[in-house]
Amino acid sequence: MYPKLFEVSGFILYAYPLFIGLSWGLSFRLGESRYPEMLGYKRYLVWFVGVFIFSWVGAKLLFVLTQDQWQSTELMMNSNFWMGGGFVYLGGLLGGAIFSLLFLLVQKLPIKTFEFSLVPLLLGHSLGRLGCFLAGCCYGTPTEYPWSVHLHQANRHPVQLYEALLLLMLAWFLEKKSQAKLIHYLAGYGILRFFLEYFRGDEIRGEYSHVTTSQWISLGMIGLALALKIQAQVTKNTTK
Repeated sequence: MYPKLFEVSGFILYAYPLFIGLSWGLSFRLGESRYPEMLGYKRYLVWFVGVFIFSWVGAKLLFVLTQDQWQSTELMMNSNFWMGGGFVYLGGLLGGAIFSLLFLLVQKLPIKTFEFSLVPLLLGHSLGRLGCFLAGCCYGTPTEYPWSVHLHQANRHPVQLYEALLLLMLAWFLEKKSQAKLIHYLAGYGILRFFLEYFRGDEIRGEYSHVTTSQWISLGMIGLALALKIQAQVTKNTTK
């Protein structure tokens, strides 16, 4: 892969931090053009900064929790870890969701307020997966399919590209077809991430009862989507 895009006079441009930065920048700009009037620009900025911080911490903490106890302690005490690589997307999603819920409670806003952010989130996430592909992280299982990529001493599924493409498709669906964006995001990403885990070849993500940490979280997302769907249907029936 291409973890270093280029090097000039001692300056090295690394693919992963560049694409992570681009993904956040894209998400911010798209969200800026979509936030509802009831939120307002100042509250949008506060919310976005809060989501960034909580997502960063959440992505790091979930990575730490999937390591053995000795390595977890070492990582927690290492400042380079907190400012460098070692992120778990679903941990970041949980962190951002926690801050968003707290923000909604404090500001007394309905939960649908932040549905505007789901398409920007998917597009930024897709861009971030391209950074993973270039950096060679989050890599796939060995395969001999003609579209395999040689990485870590084996031909592997380009699972990062699979996910990037599926995220774009889910973003298109939410933008063009969905009237219940939160439910469809939770169910859609939960399902695709659950099955994509079978194509993942990195073994540092934790596994419990032959199910990865990400798959357990994905199942929780699917379950939450079903609960919200049932609640919406009950509410609809009682108001008829």
